[in-house]
Amino acid sequence: MTPPGPVNPALARAAIAAYFADEKWRRRAEEYGWIFAMIDPLTIIVFLTAPGANRTREIFALRLSCDFYSTHPPDVRFVNPQTFEYNPATDLRHVANLQAQYCYVHTNYGYQQPYKYGPQLVCSSVTLGYYFSNHTPQPDEAWQPGRHSIGTTVYAVHRALQSPHYLGRHG
Repeated sequence: MTPPGPVNPALARAAIAAYFADEKWRRRAEEYGWIFAMIDPLTIIVFLTAPGANRTREIFALRLSCDFYSTHPPDVRFVNPQTFEYNPATDLRHVANLQAQYCYVHTNYGYQQPYKYGPQLVCSSVTLGYYFSNHTPQPDEAWQPGRHSIGTTVYAVHRALQSPHYLGRHG
């Protein structure tokens, strides 16, 4: 599969604005407690929670890079909530250990071709890294612009964080 290319930034910004204007996704974000922040016009931080020990909640920060959006999904990385970056040598504790078939996290994936967002891979057909990692989705799993959105991507990670496939934090 040939890796996709970035979209016109104005089109990506318009698609991001359309997502944030979508009442269905706003209700879902409120229901699940997702908190969004914009770093720049094409980069979103999303805070999600997962079950922790002794009935506590773990908080994770996801960085969504949307320069390929909406023709392809956003890139997704778990990041340090203070820096909004991911350094595999120092930030493992900020990465969820997800081992769901539909959403698996590799903390240091060996991409076969250059990938500017590596080395972490949140491996799901609704994340951009999947399409740069020599994965080929089944037709019903492939990203479909107009049907899928930023919310689809965030929900896949949220769902894995709430499942038995969430095994705590890395590191």
